Amino acid sequence: MRITNGMVAANTLRNINKAANRLADANAAVSSNQKIQIASDDPVVAARAVTYRSYVSQIKQYQDNAESADAWQTATDDALSDLSDLVTTLKTLTTQASSDTISDADLTSIKASVEEGLESAISLMNTTYNGSYIFGGYSTNEAPYEVVSTDIGDTVTFKGDYLSLGGVVSADIDDADIISYYTANASDAYNSLTSAAATALAASNTAASAAAADPTNVTLAAKAAAAQSTSDTLAAAVTTYGGSTNLTDAVAAALTAYTTAKTAADADPTNTTLADAATAAKTTSDALAAAAANTDQDINYNIGFNSEVTVNIEGQDVTGEGTSNLFNTIAKLLLALDGDTSYKTASLDSSGNVTVTTNSLDLTDLIDEFSTDLSKVTVAQAALGASMDTVTTVTSSLGDAYTAYSTFMSDNEDIDTASAATELTSAEYTYEAALAVGAKVISKSLIDYIA
Repeated sequence: MRITNGMVAANTLRNINKAANRLADANAAVSSNQKIQIASDDPVVAARAVTYRSYVSQIKQYQDNAESADAWQTATDDALSDLSDLVTTLKTLTTQASSDTISDADLTSIKASVEEGLESAISLMNTTYNGSYIFGGYSTNEAPYEVVSTDIGDTVTFKGDYLSLGGVVSADIDDADIISYYTANASDAYNSLTSAAATALAASNTAASAAAADPTNVTLAAKAAAAQSTSDTLAAAVTTYGGSTNLTDAVAAALTAYTTAKTAADADPTNTTLADAATAAKTTSDALAAAAANTDQDINYNIGFNSEVTVNIEGQDVTGEGTSNLFNTIAKLLLALDGDTSYKTASLDSSGNVTVTTNSLDLTDLIDEFSTDLSKVTVAQAALGASMDTVTTVTSSLGDAYTAYSTFMSDNEDIDTASAATELTSAEYTYEAALAVGAKVISKSLIDYIA
């Protein structure tokens, strides 16, 4: 077979191009520190890269969420710790004020400290994290607690509604004025039961609209049915227990009713009427407890694969609500320090009429009330602590997962520096050799001689 100069030249050019491509690939690998530049270079490596990068990205997002959750919880924990110290101080001041030997000057000083304590309590319950009020439930854009002046004295509001509409009121205020005030502002009284019922109704309407927009979606239909059940249960509870009963008391009352009915049924096991009543009472109690849990204004952060954590504590769970709340205890203490021996409260009787009750006021009783207030703070701290432990555990796991998948990603995509440098040197040598050989192999043509 005759080999022409053209054939030699073509083969030489192919070798030079092959060496040039190898050199280009080696240069790209070293400069980018990546095994492949496009997916077609190695589809298996490319597929793994997509998977590992997705995992690493998700883990990083979870880590960011966990960091935010930890910061929110830390701010809450600090506020609760300060509030616990404050309530302890108020309890100590109450103990001092109850002494028979205390002077008027000391009482005046204690009153000033208590007034400052009230301001501090309001400030702590309006603590913010990253611009959000941490004790306001879903209402994170407005300060939940505020001291406001009314016709019958100063009182505290929670998210714009009166935390304790019926008290504590100075005994010097006329009953008629208290009744008038209560009646005029009844619609603005905060109540966790009616609030939960309103929240549940809104959620039910939203779920129903979503289900109606996609009638074949069984998941949406199930959610709508569950939301409707919760709304109906809470609406029935408002009717049964009245708008002045808070959610916690309603749940407790339903449980008590079930316990009573069950005791009666157990005492007369052949009485089907009692058995049916006990069954119905249990159904009501369970439904109300579940509905109450479903309407908690929990702010949840997704901090891991199938891992969600509640970062907030609702304010009324810390301070209490209705007549039994921290601010009422402080109000009683201020009245007692002024020398009052009684105070008034207003409430609805069984007929729905506003009644005013005069209550005795004694400093020693307030010591126990502050103990109760302190226990509420402690319970809130315990609940928060459990949630913080979860975040700590998950954060540690996320760190391990991030390290592992980052390593997998690096092993899959990154080059071995030493091997890449060796390959680059070899590619350069091969390319230079191809050029040198090509220059010698390609002989001169007739054109060269003519020139």
